[in-house]
Amino acid sequence: MKYFSTRYINASNLIYNYKLLCQKSGHKIIAVLKANAYGHGAKIIMKILDRYCDFYATENLEEALELKKLNQTKKVLILGYCIDFNKAIKNDICVTCDNISQLKQIAKLDKKIKIHLKINTGMNRLGIKSRRQFVKILKYIKKNPKIILDGVFTHCFDCQNKDIAYAQIEIFKKYLKILQKFNFKDVIVHMGGSGLINYKLDFVDYIRSGIALYGYQFSGTKKVQTIKSQILKITGVKKGEFVGYGETKVKKNLKVAVVPLGYADGIPRNFENLYVLYKKHKLNVIGRLCMDMFMVDVTHVKIKVFDEVKVFFNASLWAKNTKDTEYDILTRLNNCRANVVTIVEKNDKV
Repeated sequence: MKYFSTRYINASNLIYNYKLLCQKSGHKIIAVLKANAYGHGAKIIMKILDRYCDFYATENLEEALELKKLNQTKKVLILGYCIDFNKAIKNDICVTCDNISQLKQIAKLDKKIKIHLKINTGMNRLGIKSRRQFVKILKYIKKNPKIILDGVFTHCFDCQNKDIAYAQIEIFKKYLKILQKFNFKDVIVHMGGSGLINYKLDFVDYIRSGIALYGYQFSGTKKVQTIKSQILKITGVKKGEFVGYGETKVKKNLKVAVVPLGYADGIPRNFENLYVLYKKHKLNVIGRLCMDMFMVDVTHVKIKVFDEVKVFFNASLWAKNTKDTEYDILTRLNNCRANVVTIVEKNDKV
């Protein structure tokens, strides 16, 4: 299908980021590809990282199955709850567990399954919160050979606050000391998120990284995604006339260009605070964002219909000007109706 807009995924920047995160952390990285790789395209990201990454994480079974279709040999972990353990077993997908009820369901199955136990060290979302419960769960696993304990992990909810992060790390270590007493073999220990790369974690095997892989919230990383679109129409607007919905009245004669993207494509509704780029020129957005289009001021720029403008290039900029977060911005771009192109440059060395 052809569109006026194109999403560019920079493979070289992604590889560079992955290598940088491995180097800075001193560990292998579990690439988190949930929510369609934070709006970048999970299949594309997995294909690019194929030579480098051996472990991926998703939120649910559907996402995990999509990755397994691409490469059956890669390890994939469902971070959320699995709705069909049989499908997970059939496709060699690891599942997250945090209670006895889940383990009892698994114990009734005919085949073995790999599980990762999640520890709640303070976020209070998912995870085992009681060390007594943890002991009970480990004892249950020991008695059930169908349940293979493949990993134990936790999630840091505020890596920027060192006091909070180190408190979570210490809680996690206490659970790991309990684990050691049970003599399980080859249990993978991992933590997330991306900010933990700045911490010395010599007791873990992997660090899970999501948004940093795509160029955000970690110094030195490079942006992976850019979205460009074409000018659809250019119209002269006289002083006192309106532009778009509502009552955006222009104060002088303008030349206005239409860009065929809108809030249906994941562009923030308060996009009027921002601009797009044409070569080195900033084209300010005028009026309210429409469902499928928005308008920009091209009064002082030589531009014509079908010329290309850079709409998206930095989620941090959008977040700053729209009071959203980078996570909001990126994942909403899953809706962007555009052709997807992967570009490769010779800059993937660290």
